[in-house]
Amino acid sequence: MPNGSAKRSRTKRISYTAMMIALAVALRLLKNSLFGPFQFVNFPGVFTVVSGIIFGPTIAMVVGAGSYLLSDVLIGLPGYYTLTNMFLMGGIGLITGLIWKRSNRTDISKIGIGVGTYIIMLAFDIISSFAFYAILGVPMTAALAVGIGGLFMPSGGGVIYGIGPITEAATAILVVMIAHVLLQNKMVKT
Repeated sequence: MPNGSAKRSRTKRISYTAMMIALAVALRLLKNSLFGPFQFVNFPGVFTVVSGIIFGPTIAMVVGAGSYLLSDVLIGLPGYYTLTNMFLMGGIGLITGLIWKRSNRTDISKIGIGVGTYIIMLAFDIISSFAFYAILGVPMTAALAVGIGGLFMPSGGGVIYGIGPITEAATAILVVMIAHVLLQNKMVKT
């Protein structure tokens, strides 16, 4: 039986995990209800990366997978891409947790977090788009070309060019802002 300190620590981890998933899901649902499927920030991505920075790879992996699964189900859009995005975002949580989890997190550069998040989220968009088209039976090279091109060209009746890089930038900026506030003010004690 765990002692009181270990039990409190476990309870904290579960609470923080649930809180990060809830924030990601609630904000994605709000964005979807106000703006529809128009993508301008990846809320599951934001809270997955922040979880990786603050709590480490295990919690971030659960936040990434859980936030995509729950939000897709609640929006009413679950499909094979839900599983793809769920596993990819869980992987991003694992990667960001391994990259940024260390004993002195206040030394992490805001520029490093921003650039790293941008690159990781760009890779997520390319891989998830590639997987989407590949699963539909599009040849691999064409799936990759459409996956990359779709980040820059309007799709689904949209009119905005470069929405992929805009989404990645907005996501990275939000991650930097949230992580910086939490780290500098020591608002979260793990």
